[in-house]
Amino acid sequence: MSTALGANRREIAQQIAGIFREVLGADRDPDTGSEFLAIGGDSLTAARAVSLISARFEVRVTVRDLFRAKSADALAAVVHHRRAG
Repeated sequence: MSTALGANRREIAQQIAGIFREVLGADRDPDTGSEFLAIGGDSLTAARAVSLISARFEVRVTVRDLFRAKSADALAAVVHHRRAG
């Protein structure tokens, strides 16, 4: 089992924040409570982020999920729930 697949919600949120940093080209990870759109995200970077998140955690995550969840913390709950289901 990979590290990403064995992660708890807090670890998932931190990994998602790292993905946000990567797709946004930021110097550091954003706070896990920061809203994706408020930190510079848009529909194109959202599509890239959900692709990376889906691959890392081996669950389907959509742009709609990201826009509804808004933050890494909230999206981590979605990922955690889908992995448990």
